[in-house]
Amino acid sequence: MILLHWQTTRDRLHRSRHENMLTQTTRETPSAPMRETFLAPTPLPACCACGLVQDETGAIPGVERWMTQRTYRETYGVNPATLELAYTYCPTCFTKVQEIVRQYFRKIGASS
Repeated sequence: MILLHWQTTRDRLHRSRHENMLTQTTRETPSAPMRETFLAPTPLPACCACGLVQDETGAIPGVERWMTQRTYRETYGVNPATLELAYTYCPTCFTKVQEIVRQYFRKIGASS
């Protein structure tokens, strides 16, 4: 009876270690093809001015990575047009819009 219990415990422990190794291997290989396991963030941030989409997969905190919809589709095998999009501004367009708004307020401020 004790021998049977020991073998059952050993088998469970072995299975548990094997499952952990599989999980760790999957998590530690960011360069593996992501086409099968890719889950797009919902909604996908897209620039309302130029159409670039933000790649949040494997992103470094504080660093934004923007790409064309074609590059996104080729990288992940997912067409951004089929995903829900959240419209925002990419950093380049945001800077341009800020300047336009500044000029507008200078203009209306001077005429008041």
